[in-house]
Amino acid sequence: MINQATAEESHMPPRCCTQPIPSYIVKSLLSREEQTKFLKAVLQFSTPWETRVFCSNPSCGEFIPPRAKIDPKHPFKAVCRKCRTRVCIMCKKDAHPLGQDCPNDLELDVVLKIGERSGWRRCHKCRTLVELTYGCTHMTCRCRAEFCYICGAVWDPVVGCPNFCNGDEEMERRRQEEEARIAALEAEEAIKQEEAAKEAAEEHAAEERTRNCKELNLIRDEQAKEMERFTVFEHKSKWLLWTRHAQQKKALVGKHSAAIEKVLERHAKTAVNLEDRQVVAEMELRCSLEQSEKHVRIRLKHMEAYCDGLGHNLVSQMPSRVVTEKDLRELGQQYNLEKNMKQLHQAKINVMRDQQAKALEQLLERQECDMRRLMEKNAKEVEHLELDFADEEDLFATIFSARRSTLEMCWALEMEIMRKELEDKHGVRYRPLVPLEWPQSKEAFEDVSLL
Repeated sequence: MINQATAEESHMPPRCCTQPIPSYIVKSLLSREEQTKFLKAVLQFSTPWETRVFCSNPSCGEFIPPRAKIDPKHPFKAVCRKCRTRVCIMCKKDAHPLGQDCPNDLELDVVLKIGERSGWRRCHKCRTLVELTYGCTHMTCRCRAEFCYICGAVWDPVVGCPNFCNGDEEMERRRQEEEARIAALEAEEAIKQEEAAKEAAEEHAAEERTRNCKELNLIRDEQAKEMERFTVFEHKSKWLLWTRHAQQKKALVGKHSAAIEKVLERHAKTAVNLEDRQVVAEMELRCSLEQSEKHVRIRLKHMEAYCDGLGHNLVSQMPSRVVTEKDLRELGQQYNLEKNMKQLHQAKINVMRDQQAKALEQLLERQECDMRRLMEKNAKEVEHLELDFADEEDLFATIFSARRSTLEMCWALEMEIMRKELEDKHGVRYRPLVPLEWPQSKEAFEDVSLL
């Protein structure tokens, strides 16, 4: 995976489960040679494609990293670290010989054309452009090279210019050419200003004719009246649209309010019915418990009478009753039952009340859930209605914008036809009238509301 990322830029950085592999893991998996190769690939792939430079030697082709420091003697050359081949960073080919420019350096071509028009001269040694503003034609470049500013030949310390250029005559000729060029530019500028003034006067005259033309003003008045009628109709239609939207929204809100009141009424009735049923159930339980308590007391009295010999008739021929241990045990149980009966009955009542309270709480939760769903449904209906309103307003704006554009085209065509007829009739030029500006929406809406 790492070797593939080193060879192919699309797989850099190496990933596992769509996550980049940390550098310390990559370092632990590679040997020193593989690490060097991987770092070279990272440096190459992190360099923008248009600025990448490779060795021009066919047997090498090594990537040349960007230079941190530029050599002032060779600013547009890069050196391959592997085979020491010099490469031009402009055309990505072999470096050009000293004094030869790169044909792909478009910016240099533009500067050289400017220098040629301005009479600049290039140094034969460092190829730097030099401009002479004053002084003699014997030039000394910053690289200490000496040459003639007139013909560019190498300066001879004995003879001077080998072509024997007359610097004074040449400079005078160049000065005259510059003065002639400046004079030509001033004359051209004067002609342009004169033509501009003439055109401005013609425009002013055409504007005056247009302003005083009855036919064009009559058409303009009719267009203004038509614009006013259209604006009133547009804003009246918009007012009717907004009124209809308000009525629909009001009806929907009233429908929602009625539905909410109906649900609240139903919930209140359900809660009252549940409370009534719970009260009836508690009363029935109390009656049942009271009856049970009564039965226990009656049985206790009978058992006490039996065990105490109450009602025993000595004269009767019936055999005497014998109270056994079982009877006494049952009597004791009956005493205990009577003693704990109130607590047991109260516990049953409390259990019933807890169950009723839980049932009432569940009912209230269901009612709240129903109410929440109803409110969400109402909110969605209102939202859908507002979206429909927005769509209608967008359609309204689109239709009236198209109608407005059609009116403007018709008005412009009508005005242009009349202007051409007047120009053909009188033989003078009329300036087109400025298009009418549509009134502001707020003012037009106030006009409609007054109607």
